Amino acid sequence: MAFSRRNLLQGGALAAIAPALGAATGLPAIDTAHAQPAASEPAWRHALSLFGDVKYPADFKRFDYVNPEAPKGGAARMISTGTYDNFNLVVAGVKGSLGGAVALIYESLMTPSLDEVSTEYGELAEAVSHPADFSSVIYRLREHARWHDGKPVTPDEPFVLDPLLN
Repeated sequence: MAFSRRNLLQGGALAAIAPALGAATGLPAIDTAHAQPAASEPAWRHALSLFGDVKYPADFKRFDYVNPEAPKGGAARMISTGTYDNFNLVVAGVKGSLGGAVALIYESLMTPSLDEVSTEYGELAEAVSHPADFSSVIYRLREHARWHDGKPVTPDEPFVLDPLLN
């Protein structure tokens, strides 16, 4: 089934009237205001999706749209305006402007899947956990996550969640 705008609107309308439907059918309502948090460990996932299940299993090697036989090598020349700090996220918005390909030279905690709606898989993060209302998130870093100089990435690092939005 293809996901469309109509499906999203229908699902939103159904979610809005669900409490009324529960009262009309005699089903018990879910009381989220007084729900007790689970005392157990958080459920760790290899991916996040705002719309249902994820497509790829935890040990997948590549996305379906990636061609492992693609030609390698060559040069890419891209125009970019600004100063020599075009790829420096620390001074973004203060000095110069970010280059168009700045997101391609940094590895992020999660990476979006281009063939799924609102789904991300771990890069530096091997697993992620969140409550049902998506109000917070906890990342578990991969053991082999390293900086360019070989030092391990730790939870104390000042992560930039989305360099293009800051």
